[in-house]
Amino acid sequence: MNSTQKHVIESESLINIYRNLYFARRFEETLSDMFRRGEIDGWLHSGLGQELVGVILGEILDPDDYIVPYHRSKSTFLSRGVPPEALIAEILGRQDGLCGGVGGEAHAADLNHGIFGSTGVIGAGLPIALGAAFKQLYQGTQGIAVCGFGDGATTQGSFHECLNLAALWNLPLVFICENNFFSEMTPLSKEMKETHIAKKADAYGILGVAVDGYDLDALYGTLSEACERARDHKGPALIEVQTYRWHGHYEGDPETYRSKAEVAKWQSRDPVQTVRRRILEQMILPEESLVQLEEGEGRRLGVAVQTANQSPFPSPDNVVRNVYGANI
Repeated sequence: MNSTQKHVIESESLINIYRNLYFARRFEETLSDMFRRGEIDGWLHSGLGQELVGVILGEILDPDDYIVPYHRSKSTFLSRGVPPEALIAEILGRQDGLCGGVGGEAHAADLNHGIFGSTGVIGAGLPIALGAAFKQLYQGTQGIAVCGFGDGATTQGSFHECLNLAALWNLPLVFICENNFFSEMTPLSKEMKETHIAKKADAYGILGVAVDGYDLDALYGTLSEACERARDHKGPALIEVQTYRWHGHYEGDPETYRSKAEVAKWQSRDPVQTVRRRILEQMILPEESLVQLEEGEGRRLGVAVQTANQSPFPSPDNVVRNVYGANI
């Protein structure tokens, strides 16, 4: 699938991609700083370095499409239009969060924006996305469903069952594996014999494509074409996005399983800087305009953090709200 020649990124889209990418990066950095200062209870799984996938999905998907995001992909929420203060409040466990503060960092959802919810359970989002895609097909809509997950999920039974059913029923579903080469602390080569994840699509007779997650044009083209194919009822696809997380599996992870040189190699290809340079080199915006954009996004994030911190903690009555069987 040669996508880069078919999908030209227009200047307006490139600016929007940079705005969302810059904001998502600052968002991740801010959360990391808050965690280190003890302002976030529990765990925090950073998506630093993996923001580009969610940003591009926010650019190419339609409002009526459904998304089951990868648990690290806060950029998916933000680029889809979710208010940042509501996402931060949920991460802080506050009442004004997306799920009333009871879902937390890894279990956030926003049905108003077509986000069926991320999950900290490996592979658990795949059946949800399968059902969402079936709904689109059954109701005869032009919408599709997109499911994000990590490389570790491809060893789960749910992965294989859902690829099989999606292929069998020709569902409008795009599976996106954000392969950052580690399942928690385990290198990819120690968790599977065949490390080319996109090849797993062959067993189910669907499209499988591997793409460099730091190559803007390749990633934009590949995701655009996969979504268009699904929308045209040409079958589901498995897209392996080869990317990298800059922080450990969780904030505070000692990261003894990889070298600093390996991390630095990926950081040298930072997509935020790549997109910024491109805007300047193509003279889409001058430097001073980009600085103004960045300062504006920084202020927006500051207001969001302040607003989220002002939200109260949920009452004890809310702990069992929407929990199956809680009122039996």
